[in-house]
Amino acid sequence: MAQSIQATAEQMMYHASNATTLDTMSPVPGGFSLYQPRVAIGFAFILLIVLARAFGAGKPKLPAGVKPLPRQWNVPYVGHPFGVPGPGIEAAWHFGDLHKTLGPIYSWKVMGVTHIWVETDKIAKDLFVTRQQNYCDRNELPAAIGVKEGSEILPLMGYGEQFRRYKNFMHLIMRHANPKDFYGWPAQENKNTLRRVLENPNRWSEHMIVHCARTIAGTAWGNPQHGSNLLTIIPIILKNVSPAGPIINKLTFLANLPEYLSPWKKEEAERKAQMSAAFMDPLKDAEHRAAAGTLGDCWSKIWVSKEKGSEHLDFYEAAHAIGSSSFVAIATVGGPLHAFFLAMCHYPAWQHKAQEELDRVCGNRLPTMEDMPNLPVLRATVKEIVRWRQATPLGVPHVAIEDDVYEGYHIPKGAILHANHYLISREESTYPRGEEFIPDRWLDPSYPTYKEPLSEFPNFRGDRAFGYGNRSCPGIDLTSNELLTLIGSLMWAFEIRRPEGRDGLDAPLPWYETAPWVITMTKPFKCDIKCRSEEKRRYIMSEGHADTNLIIDNEAQRKSKWDVMRQPGEDLFRWEGLTEQAPLGVPRSYGVGI
Repeated sequence: MAQSIQATAEQMMYHASNATTLDTMSPVPGGFSLYQPRVAIGFAFILLIVLARAFGAGKPKLPAGVKPLPRQWNVPYVGHPFGVPGPGIEAAWHFGDLHKTLGPIYSWKVMGVTHIWVETDKIAKDLFVTRQQNYCDRNELPAAIGVKEGSEILPLMGYGEQFRRYKNFMHLIMRHANPKDFYGWPAQENKNTLRRVLENPNRWSEHMIVHCARTIAGTAWGNPQHGSNLLTIIPIILKNVSPAGPIINKLTFLANLPEYLSPWKKEEAERKAQMSAAFMDPLKDAEHRAAAGTLGDCWSKIWVSKEKGSEHLDFYEAAHAIGSSSFVAIATVGGPLHAFFLAMCHYPAWQHKAQEELDRVCGNRLPTMEDMPNLPVLRATVKEIVRWRQATPLGVPHVAIEDDVYEGYHIPKGAILHANHYLISREESTYPRGEEFIPDRWLDPSYPTYKEPLSEFPNFRGDRAFGYGNRSCPGIDLTSNELLTLIGSLMWAFEIRRPEGRDGLDAPLPWYETAPWVITMTKPFKCDIKCRSEEKRRYIMSEGHADTNLIIDNEAQRKSKWDVMRQPGEDLFRWEGLTEQAPLGVPRSYGVGI
């Protein structure tokens, strides 16, 4: 049962007592009415399909000794969609609560589709690693029609020959880029980001998003300005694949509407065309620069040069393999970066421990990847951030390709399986006091997660935040590089504190307020960011470049159709609701185990 946060001083955290209201987006245009004749006919047609499926098919007969998974009561065909919140973290809490009565693995049926929820790392590994060949497919997404079968987005692509070619290509370019520190882009963008934070600390959230966009665009196409393409398309696709997005993602039978009755199919066609342009334009630019001899090392250069292992992708495929792997990096890296600011304000003692280590090892320069063996406190802090606030608390679903039996339970072909990463990251046997931010769990031998030597551990290899089996994220090395070096640089340069309220009292902070989409980020909040010394301020101003922001303030600054503009009157960049500032001052309760 949900409980209010109550923290102790010795936990090195402050009481969080504010709430948020999470809105869902309705894509139904004005004038859309069930009373329109064509709409009424369409819904009647769908109702007939529903009734036929509900009452026309018998229950499958299971083999002797095999039983169905535990589940809630169900309305025929409709299942049990009642009371499920749309926002990602809220849904993780909701489904996590059901494990208390239904067990560590249970089924949940909605609109004729069987979903299976998993709460333990053991079951997730048994299914998605040991039996990965049967659980490596992806599901259809009603508001993102054709993504599973198409060649747009690698993480959401159905399993098959095309997926294998894309993933092999991504492994090739990661192997090429990692030994070269991703061509120096993370190191340079760290300096640029420090300067933006120094000059305008109130916009720290915006600076983190821009950092991710510029870093991955430089790595992918050799030009950080192409990060604007990614900032343009991410809010649209992220909302379309989220339960809190278009209503068709919950009322999935609406996918049966003919195209002339479906606003979602029209919107999806426009989204697909825009995304393709966002991916192909930078690759065309890379081709032109290669022909002119000005293209530096980047992922695109590997394909343009037709290096061995890249020649099997045509232009369209290469553009989408590079582009889709790039846009995923912004939200999944941006999430931990936002959580870092939250952790530093709630647990200031860990900031000071890491700063002592950084000052001792790095002195008057920024940390690099070469320093990481000597920075175990920094690595533990970053790894704990990723565990404490998952970017994907519901994971990315797996689909059963064939019928299976697990621990005597039947898993039907086509079932959609979800590993609840929120719960898995808080299993008490592995992560005692899992709701607390405790980097010591990676440094202290008394914790079950401790490993030696500390010059190597902790690290992100095998971290469940990156998924399971052959559907795990191939970008773990880039994520590690970005998070370790930028978070290390931020702590080297700045003191990050909760803001002071009236009469010298501490202002309230959010605790678990996130954007409502399937990839979650801590909502931005006000905090005090001060440079730690005049010497560091001079270093930042001399090393970081001015005018590196990708967010423009008005139309007069627009130079490209991809430029992203802060809306009039919008002091803080909302990023179409993905970085909405957290409201303060209203107590709220939270989910399972909190």
